Amino acid sequence: MPKPGELVLDRPSIQPGETLAASGRGCQPDRTVTLTSDGAEVGEARTDSSGAFTAPVEFTRIEAGRHTVVAECGVRLTGAVDQVVTRSSGGQTGTLVVLVFFVLAGITAIRFR
Repeated sequence: MPKPGELVLDRPSIQPGETLAASGRGCQPDRTVTLTSDGAEVGEARTDSSGAFTAPVEFTRIEAGRHTVVAECGVRLTGAVDQVVTRSSGGQTGTLVVLVFFVLAGITAIRFR
């Protein structure tokens, strides 16, 4: 549970397309909370009677690096998350190149017999 005036994100890093959960306290009761990152809206929630909220956060842009999430709810709460982008190693491409090489080598061997 976050302390008053704090925004807590449930994970320190995410992969593209994953949803993050943000929890905050210290907002005004029964108020809409808008969550933004780099100027883009990434979530929305409503505070309860104690001024606390939990909201899903979803990034629409895939940009590796640290992103600050800001919750506006009468006060301004901030938290940070790293968006990690991994690349496939291209194992299928390597297999295809080897297969083509052996087919061409076989054709060449048959041709020169």
